[in-house]
Parts: sequence; structure tokens; C-alpha cells
Amino acid sequence: MIKAIPEDFIVEEIASLPLVESGEFRVYRLTKKNWTTPDLMRFLAKTLSISPKALAYGGKKDKHGVTTQHITIRSQRDFSREDQNFSLQAIGFMRKPMSPSLIQGNKFRITIRNLTAVEPALRNLEEVRQSGFPNFFDDQRFRGTNPQLGFFADRVLRGHYNGALQIFLQSQNMATANRENRERVARIIENWRDWEKCLELARGLTEKRIFRTLLLRPDDFLAALEKIPREEIAMAYAAFGSHLWNELLRRLLKELIPDLREVQAESGRFYFWKTLEPGVFDYLKELKLPTPSAKMQFPDERSRNLYLKILEENNLRFASFRTRALSRVFFRSFQRKVLLFPEGLEIVDRREDELHPGKRVLVLSFSLPRGAFATMLVKRILLED
Repeated sequence: MIKAIPEDFIVEEIASLPLVESGEFRVYRLTKKNWTTPDLMRFLAKTLSISPKALAYGGKKDKHGVTTQHITIRSQRDFSREDQNFSLQAIGFMRKPMSPSLIQGNKFRITIRNLTAVEPALRNLEEVRQSGFPNFFDDQRFRGTNPQLGFFADRVLRGHYNGALQIFLQSQNMATANRENRERVARIIENWRDWEKCLELARGLTEKRIFRTLLLRPDDFLAALEKIPREEIAMAYAAFGSHLWNELLRRLLKELIPDLREVQAESGRFYFWKTLEPGVFDYLKELKLPTPSAKMQFPDERSRNLYLKILEENNLRFASFRTRALSRVFFRSFQRKVLLFPEGLEIVDRREDELHPGKRVLVLSFSLPRGAFATMLVKRILLED
């Protein structure tokens, strides 16, 4: 068990910041809990009376933990402040806004609770030190998606804009919405194409813009999709690309390793090895696989052929990712490592679990590169023999 309390999951962003004495963008160290990064950015824009476009950050940090990251505000004013669930501390200036390219990785301090014994986890840790662990995208990457509905980006690639719009509306109100809001969205779907009724049921600026567009242009679902904020479309595209990348890694591991351990999660199956044969280890340790785009660079024919099979099963082609249907967002491929080793892995503490009498606690400290999920390492550590 992790994240029983926010202090069980501590994350500190490691960034290379080109700080200067004065510049257009003031840089802040943001420490928070009980907030997602996008939600807190919207809150800050409102409470500080600044444009949301003036704020920039490099990565989204989980709300279920104590996280530290860097943001910039395009203003000379010092907006440093302390709040119950966040602090904002000015640390200098930059001549450009904060972006993912400035992030090198993240340092973690994770408390694993409710352990019957720590010895199995310690044995798994030693295996990780020797053979690493797979760099799957974890469930957090897919928040706001529903496997039963399918992927927003998948529908866009197929030109099914009507379906994409329905998926967006249902997915956006799925994870955190209360029952009343879910029922409201269900009524929107029931009254689909009665745009006056849908507008009456709409809440929030984006929904109202969507249905005002459809009132004026009743069958122009693409125009309605253009009303979705760019960041939300980018997140939906990234979720689908991550899903395809995970599937490629699953198939590659199954082809290479006969003895895999399976962990079922919300976003699908994750496969883990205990140890690796020398030849397989040598192949995987430097291997990088591409995320989807029209032009993808594969390391070998094995991975390319596996990906072609995935595309065929999904009725997609490489050219499908050339879509410019939504003019503001498109697919960019990047190379992602398959096998990771946590850096600076240390056992910080082993003790009785004060929240679960009779159980044990294991506290770990380590660093991972940008885009890697500490929760995937935890899953590997907690594998049963």
C-alpha cells in the first residue's frame, strides 16, 4: 500500500534551469499536496488575477502526494505565497518559460505500508538492482479515459468525430465527478442531437462552447471538437499513444521472456521479469521504442513487425497519425527506454506500521528519469514469489 497519507509519496522535480538575475519569466518552486498541477494552475490564475497563458510548467504532478516542481509566471511581480496545501517560492528569473525539456527526472521518497514482512520486497529490490524493471506508462497516464468507451484520439484518427465528442464529454466527467454530474452527462447523451436541450444541460465554458457551435452548425462535430482546450486534446492524444506503446512492450516481452509475472491494472496488463538471460538483458538494456506518429524510427524489424500487427488490429496505418483534423495538436514521436534502473536506490527505513498494527513499513529513496513512473517500480517490488 502506498499513498495512505500525502507524506507517503514525496516527489521532487530535478531540473536544469537557466536562471538569470532578471528576465521575462519569474521562476518559482511549487510544493503542493491535494492538488493536481493543472487544477492548481487554474486556481492560481484566478486568485492572482493573471492570464492562464502566463503560467507554464514542465510536468504534471499527482495530487496524492507531496510534490515539488518548478513553474514560471510571465510577470516581474513576486507572487510568492503560502497556503494550506501549497507554497510558491520565487527563486529567480529565466528568459523562457518552464517546459518539459528542462526536466531531467524526479527524486522520490516512498513509504510502502501494510507489509506482512519486508524480506520479499527486499529480495525483489536486489533483483531490480541486477535486472532493472520495465518502463511501462502506469495508470496515472490514462486518467480521464474509460476502456469501455475507447480512446478519444482513436476516434479522431478514424474520422469518427461524433463518437470522439461523446467520449470527451463522458470521460471528462468520469473520474472525479459526483453522481449528479454523471447523471447530467448521461442526459446529454440521451438527448444527443437535441442541441438546445444539450446546451441547457451544459456546465462550464467548454461544454457551452461545444453546444453553441452545434446549435449553429448541427452536424459539424469537427468544429465542436475545436472548442476543446488544446491541453486536454494533447493529454488525450498522449494517452492513446501511451496505450499503443505499452501494447508494443507487452508483446515484445512476451516474445522474448518465457517466465513473466503479470499484474492486472486499470489500464491493462503489466508484465515483469524476475531475472533476465544475458542475451535478453543485453538487448533490452539500451533498447528504445517509439511513441506513435506518421514517421516512427524502430530499432529493428522485430519491433516494427509487432507494431504493424497492432496497427492492423486497430484498423490504423502509420499515415493515420498524420491527422491535422484538430489543427492545434498532432502526434510527435519520441524514443522511450524499455528497461530502467532506479538511481541512488536506498532503503531509508524499516519499521512497524503505525497505521496498521502488526504490519511493517518500508521506506525507499531513488531517482528516475523524466516520464518514468515510480508506481511501476513499486509494483515490481511487491511482486509475489
